[in-house]
Amino acid sequence: MLVELHFKPVPKAQIAVWIEDADGNFVQDVMVTQATGSLGIGNRPGRWDFLSSWRFPYGPRTGVLPVWGHARGRTYPQLTFHDDDPADQESLGWHENTSSPEPYFCRPLSEAENDTISTDTMTCPSPATFQSDKGKFVPGATTIYPPRNDLTEYEEGHDHPDAYTLSEVNDLDAITSATPMGDRPELVTTVIPASLVGQGPLVAKIEINLEHDENPDWDFSRSGDHYVDPRLENYGVEYLGQPSVVYAVTFDPEQAAFAGTDAYAGYGELDGTSGQLYPPDASISTDGGSGADRLLLYTLNGETFRFGVYSHGPGTGQTPPDDGGWGACSIAALPDPQDLELEAIDFDTVRVHFTVPPLDETDGVRDVTLYYRVGDTPLTTANAASAVQKVPPPELCSGDIVPGERAWCDLTELFGNYDYQIGLAYEDECGNVSNVVGDSIRTPAQQFAQVEGLCFVATAAWGAPWAGRVQALRWFRDLYLESNAIGMAFVGFYYYASPPLARAIAAHPLLRAVARVVLAPLTDIARVATPRH
Repeated sequence: MLVELHFKPVPKAQIAVWIEDADGNFVQDVMVTQATGSLGIGNRPGRWDFLSSWRFPYGPRTGVLPVWGHARGRTYPQLTFHDDDPADQESLGWHENTSSPEPYFCRPLSEAENDTISTDTMTCPSPATFQSDKGKFVPGATTIYPPRNDLTEYEEGHDHPDAYTLSEVNDLDAITSATPMGDRPELVTTVIPASLVGQGPLVAKIEINLEHDENPDWDFSRSGDHYVDPRLENYGVEYLGQPSVVYAVTFDPEQAAFAGTDAYAGYGELDGTSGQLYPPDASISTDGGSGADRLLLYTLNGETFRFGVYSHGPGTGQTPPDDGGWGACSIAALPDPQDLELEAIDFDTVRVHFTVPPLDETDGVRDVTLYYRVGDTPLTTANAASAVQKVPPPELCSGDIVPGERAWCDLTELFGNYDYQIGLAYEDECGNVSNVVGDSIRTPAQQFAQVEGLCFVATAAWGAPWAGRVQALRWFRDLYLESNAIGMAFVGFYYYASPPLARAIAAHPLLRAVARVVLAPLTDIARVATPRH
C-alpha cells in the first residue's frame, strides 16, 4: 500500500521518518538525512561534547536522532581515533600521523571563521592543509548510529584497516537522502508490505533535530557545557541546544484517508543514551522555528498540520483522481535525465547541465538532486547513496525545471583541485525518483590553498597545520621568503630536510614541546610581520 508522508521542516535540520506498529514495535525505515545516514555524525572519533563548526569533522553527536536510533534496535561498532597517543584522544589536532585526505569535512573553525564561512562563502579555508583521522573501532563498544560510508580512497599507514570497512558496516543506503532545503513542504513516499497491512493501525513517526537551538530552559555555554581543547582553544563553536522532537500519526493502511497532527508527541534525550521519549512540557519552544516549531504548520488540500500521512488504501496502483488532491499520486518509473554535461565555474563550483525528458502532462519536476564523491569510481544509481547529496535551491539553477527543455544547476561547496564524480537525478511531484546519471570532472585549484600541509616541523609542534602560529609562518613564507632567491632557496631546503624531523617530533610529546619553545620566537616575528592576514 502506498503511503505519503508530508511535513515542512526548517532549514539545516536532521530528520528521520519511520513506521511502528500499534504496540510501538519498529516496522520499517522511511528516510534519514545524510549527515546521520551516510556521513556518520553520530559515530565518529572524539568526545561527544567537542565543540562544532561548519562541516565539523570530529565528535559523535549522540543526541542527534536518539528516539529513531534506539527504536530500530540496530547497533554498530563504535569509532575512536586511530591515533594511539592517549594525550591526543581529547584533541582536535595532533592526529597528523594517522590522517588521510578528507573528501567532505573541513578543519575546525574559529568562531569568527565559522560566522563568515557558514553564512557567506560556504567553502573550507585552504582545504589542502587539513586531513582527518577516520578512526578505528573500539573493541566490544557499540552505538546506535552507523559510521560514514562515503569513503572510497584510503592511505596505507594513515588509515586504520577498520576504515576500509566502514561502508560495509553502514546499512542505510536505501533510505538516506539529502537534507531538505527547508521552509517548504516535503513529500516522502513509502510502500507498506502486504504482510503488515492486515495487522491493524500503524504509527508513522518523524524525529527532527537542529544544532544550537537554544532557549531559556536549554541554555548552554561554550566553555561550561562543551569540551574546549586547551591546546587549540580558539577553535570550535557551541552546538548544544534543545533536544530532538518527535511527532507521531496513527493511520490505517487499509483505508484511503488522511491523518495529521499539529502537536508533538515528545522529545528525546540530549546525550542519546536511551530512546526514551519525554512527554511535551513547557521547556520546549513552540514558535520561531525552534523546538517543536522545527516542523512548521502549513495547509495542504484543506488540511492544516505539521506532520501528515495519506494512505492510498487498497486502490494503490489504480488510476488516480485528476483533481490534484489526496490520492492523485501513483508509483511510476521515470525516464533517465539526458545530456549531462559538467562545467567548472570556480574552484568550488561545478555547473551541471542536463535535460529532463518529456513527462506525462500531469507530471512536473519537484526537485533535482546533485550527487558528488571524490575519486574515480563512477556514480550510478546503485552506489549513489554513499555520495554526498544536495538539493540546489532555485537561485542556484537556471529557473524552473521544465521537462524537455535544457537546464542547469550549480553544485557548490566543493574543494579545489579535486577529482569528482558528479551525478544528477530528478523527482516528480509524487516523489518518484529517476535513475542517477553521472560524469567526472577535476575542479580548478584554489588560488590561496597551500599544498604542503601535513608533515613539517611547525605542524608537528603545534598539532595542526591550521593553528595560528603555523598559519603565520605560512603567510610569512608567501609574503617574504618566496619573493626573492635567497628566501626561495631556504624554503626549498626546508621542504627537503624537515619531513623526517617532523615525523620524529610528532611522535613524542616532549620533542613537540621543545620544538614549540624553539619556534615560538620565529612565529612571534611572523605574526607581527603579517598582521592583516
